[in-house]
Amino acid sequence: MELLRPSRRAALGALIGVIAALTSAALTALSGESAAFPVVPVLAIAAAGLGLGAPAAFYAYVVGAVLLIVIGEVGSEQPMSWADSIRFALFIVGSPLLILLAERVERERSIADDALDRSTAAQQEASAEREALRAAQNAGDRALARAEQERARLEEVAEAIPEPLIVYDGELRGTYGNRAALRLFGRGFYERSIEEWGKSVEPRDPRADWPQVRAQQETYRRRLTVRLPMSGRDLIVDVEGTPIAGGGCVLLLRDVGKEEDERRRLSRFASFVAHELRNPLAVAKTRLELTLRESHLPPKSETHARRGLESVDAAIGILERLELYSRADSGGIEVQQEQFEIGSALAAALERLRARGSQRAVDVRGPVQLEITGDRYLSEQAITNLLINADRYSDPGGGVRVEVLEGDHVALRVIDDGPGVANEVADRLFRDRVAAGRGLGLGLYLVAATMRAQGGSVELEQRRPGAIFTLRWPRAGDLSRG
Repeated sequence: MELLRPSRRAALGALIGVIAALTSAALTALSGESAAFPVVPVLAIAAAGLGLGAPAAFYAYVVGAVLLIVIGEVGSEQPMSWADSIRFALFIVGSPLLILLAERVERERSIADDALDRSTAAQQEASAEREALRAAQNAGDRALARAEQERARLEEVAEAIPEPLIVYDGELRGTYGNRAALRLFGRGFYERSIEEWGKSVEPRDPRADWPQVRAQQETYRRRLTVRLPMSGRDLIVDVEGTPIAGGGCVLLLRDVGKEEDERRRLSRFASFVAHELRNPLAVAKTRLELTLRESHLPPKSETHARRGLESVDAAIGILERLELYSRADSGGIEVQQEQFEIGSALAAALERLRARGSQRAVDVRGPVQLEITGDRYLSEQAITNLLINADRYSDPGGGVRVEVLEGDHVALRVIDDGPGVANEVADRLFRDRVAAGRGLGLGLYLVAATMRAQGGSVELEQRRPGAIFTLRWPRAGDLSRG
């Protein structure tokens, strides 16, 4: 038990008991009484309990009671009276009550001290949490300020984009449109429900294929016809969608109606130029050829005539491409299907490349004797265009490799060692005119159109490093393929 455990306070309590018993005995001797006064020990026990705790009061009680009994038995010659006996009995019985009271006070004090310690700890913890909350709030305010700054910068960028830009959230609700979008469509165009939006576009795709839905998960591009709500006219747009982290997407709508008009105007202009210049250039070529047949032509004049003939041939080649572009744009490319060896078309294309002055090495591999079905002239043009591109964009000193492969189709791969094709160019390489500094930008567009017209195809098999273009024709006698 805690009361019986020896300690420094218990020793002090025992000393107090001794002093109290001796004091009581001394007072008894001075007064001439026959029994010691128990009042002094009682007060000593109470003082020990209040000052030092219940163990000190207990030891003061035990030691004091024992000494009083010993002193009473040894020092007193007269027996105790009934009154003294009752007082002593009250001391023996009542003192433990004081000890219990002191123990209770000490327990309550301990509980109070523990509660105070817990309260202090809780206050410190609450203060620390308040500091942490204040720090988190400050950090949140700074993050919010930075987010607002980023939002402001993004809005500046969005407003500077000339094409309509619309932001949709994860619930397919339009939340933002730049000035171009507001000017062209109006706020009600993207703030209305997605179902209403789907009724104003062509083609009427299933809901899962709508740009706002597809662009939530992946980069998306599609050409659509959109009815403008303010004017009621139809607008052809290329829709490019990009997902947003956390849900939502951004749609960029590029008006391609102007491009279509430009394409039609270029097509009409190309047809006009080809028609008007074909005859004069044919006459000039004939005269230069006749001049070169003269036997006594001076060397200097012969050189000029040959250079002039090369220029006329180059001009006629440009007119042929312009005329072919006009036919491709109107879907009227004339095709003469026949069977021929791919090697003969490749040899003609290599001869055209050399006629342009190219000295680049071309390594031909594969079974060039394979027969294919297609238009010989258009095939020669397609191969020539790929060889010219490979020669133009390959590194100086590098070579060009041509591979012929046999399979379900006959394939011809043109491989260069240049920097390759950028992604933004590759995505529209065969659909639009793409000029990269030289030429009209018609070459690959015409390759795709002419190969498609004769039942074949063209593919950009590798973008970088080094581009690989692949032409495919149906095998001889198999017009159903391609």
